[in-house]
Amino acid sequence: MAKRANLPESAAIPFLGRFLFPYEQALKPVSTLSGGEKGRLQMALLMLSGANLLLLDEPTNNLDIPSAEVLEEALESFEGTVLVVSHDRYLLDRIVHRVVALEEGTAAEYAGGYSSYEAERMQKAQIAGSSVEPRGRKERL
Repeated sequence: MAKRANLPESAAIPFLGRFLFPYEQALKPVSTLSGGEKGRLQMALLMLSGANLLLLDEPTNNLDIPSAEVLEEALESFEGTVLVVSHDRYLLDRIVHRVVALEEGTAAEYAGGYSSYEAERMQKAQIAGSSVEPRGRKERL
């Protein structure tokens, strides 16, 4: 990772620690990592890439809770734009500032995270006189 990210080992080891890689594991070849570990490594490399736009499709799928939390922290500190498609309501509430929802064939924009979107959607339905069910829980199990 240090070579690919053009970092000295003294900076790469603590950075990988933020992505749940202990010192010994940070020194191992990538080929020895599990699929989840390789995913965390890819996210670490993305954060160091200098990109100003990340396109993420279901980024928390197949991640355990500690790994998902690391991802969320990394995305919160990312200074660029993140376009994320996800069913993870907790992630959406934590990192997004604007929701674009496809509703009846058009894109509708809402300020705030998922909870703000859901509250506004429910309010619009009440005004229109129809009943709308919440779309699910946001707690992470």
